[in-house]
Amino acid sequence: MSDVILKNISHSYGAVRVLDQIDLTIRGGEFFTLLGPSGCGKTTLLRILAGFIRPTEGEVWIGDRDITALAPEKRNMGIVFQNYALFPNMTVKENISYGLRVRKLPAEERKRRCEYYTELAGLKEYEDRRIQELSGGQQQRVAIARALVIEPQMLLLDEPMSNLDVALRVKMREEIRAIQRKVGITTLFITHDQQEALSVSDRIAVMRDGKVLQTGTPGEIYDAPNQEFVADFVGFSNRFGGRLVRPEQMQLKRDGEGVPVEITDIRFGGMYYEYRVRSQEGEYRVLELNRGNASQKWKRGDTGVLTVLTEGSGANA
Repeated sequence: MSDVILKNISHSYGAVRVLDQIDLTIRGGEFFTLLGPSGCGKTTLLRILAGFIRPTEGEVWIGDRDITALAPEKRNMGIVFQNYALFPNMTVKENISYGLRVRKLPAEERKRRCEYYTELAGLKEYEDRRIQELSGGQQQRVAIARALVIEPQMLLLDEPMSNLDVALRVKMREEIRAIQRKVGITTLFITHDQQEALSVSDRIAVMRDGKVLQTGTPGEIYDAPNQEFVADFVGFSNRFGGRLVRPEQMQLKRDGEGVPVEITDIRFGGMYYEYRVRSQEGEYRVLELNRGNASQKWKRGDTGVLTVLTEGSGANA
């Protein structure tokens, strides 16, 4: 399976430069995520990969083949759009097999592929239903199956879970990752949701203002951000002792060595407590697992000392 390589990609709309010298390699078979705030250039980069936009500068390669000038229909990319773009007048089965009919595959091959990907997406019992009869999660699975049934060389996912509620988003991102692993397809996932990116990705590229700021595994991005924006966008960090330290890497103690602090606010998050604390130097957030021991809990106004439980992120403040 070939790598997908973006070489010095820049793009402008008139005088506005939306992508600035992007160099990325998406390894064959990996789940690669572009993560960043709205307007950072994520979707423009995906559309360049899909062939809908010709970059102002730079090249797109798959393996040793330059596809920069290739039309979208010649790239064999599977795409799941934010709104799914399903056909409401067709059944689930008809939606999934649509791309095969357009490609004029033989009827037996269409039937084989449609049955396989319908089953893979867990839609067999819904195959004769119309799209409007499905839930949001089921519609998303139809869109994924339709993208995969053409057996593309790459799957492009443009914020496909943005229209789902929180609980369903968690379920669906797990299902998408499971399907991707089973098929083994190279996948580019676009999101502004940090938890989504951290939970499903092999590697992540964090973007801002048309630039890639850092690329790495979820652990590398979270534990060793290379600058303050990355640290703050992918979670929250405290400025402590000249570096950036994650809230869960800090510890509150009743006494002993550390920075004297006062508890100014407490938020209950189910599995954890989030404490806001204040010292003479500044304010900090501290996360502590909820271990169910009421006698150990802190109260607003309590005083204690703050220390670093583990090594911090390593990023300089």
